[in-house]
Amino acid sequence: MNPQTADEALRFVQGILAQRLPENIELLIAPPFIYLDLLKKNCGKEIKLAAQNISWAERGAYTGEISGSMLKNIGCGHVIIGHSERRYIMGETEEIINLKLKAALKIGLTPILAIGEKEQNDDISKILSQQIESALEGVDVSEINRLIIAYEPVWAISTSGNFGTGTPDHALSAALLIRKIISRLYGSEWASDLPVLYGGSVSEENAADFIAQKGIDGALVGGASLELQSFMKIIKAAGKDDPDIQLGYSSRVK
Repeated sequence: MNPQTADEALRFVQGILAQRLPENIELLIAPPFIYLDLLKKNCGKEIKLAAQNISWAERGAYTGEISGSMLKNIGCGHVIIGHSERRYIMGETEEIINLKLKAALKIGLTPILAIGEKEQNDDISKILSQQIESALEGVDVSEINRLIIAYEPVWAISTSGNFGTGTPDHALSAALLIRKIISRLYGSEWASDLPVLYGGSVSEENAADFIAQKGIDGALVGGASLELQSFMKIIKAAGKDDPDIQLGYSSRVK
């Protein structure tokens, strides 16, 4: 739920656009729903919009929900699905996440499926397999090329202002595991082409180390994206070498 005002949201986007952006990155921001229309009118072509959530229902009497067609019509191209806060705080089940992912694909949005284990000593292979298989149950192979997966281990997310303990080696191991699971479900070609992002206290100090891993295609940036200069350093770090980096900004406190 950040930023708190429309003026802050607009200033943030204008601050990004006022600086020279690398040409070899795809930059997404995922602000609260109420700012989407404002930012769509001010983002230009340099920044794409993502939603933080989506309803599994296409239309109807679902008070407080936002449908995929609403997001599409307002200019969103992407949507985050299954974020740990939705799973563990809002109580979203694997079945709900699956329905939301299918709703996003049906309307033509690109889902950013967030997955990750809660505790550092959890069985990562078992948990990621379960989360991916459940989310993609009933999803046809023809739609997999529109999927992005963001690996964000909950234990590595800082909620106290200090950075978490995730390491580039662990992030790479998880990314390779994700590709192995996708390969088993859909084939090796789809697995190799799948964009995998890393989240988990990505900062201006460590972003380059995570993104430098060849199995990681970009970052889902949380708390560090709330401060413009920190976020710009991450953006510039991402654009140095890899021609296919994607960055996500979700307006949340980490």
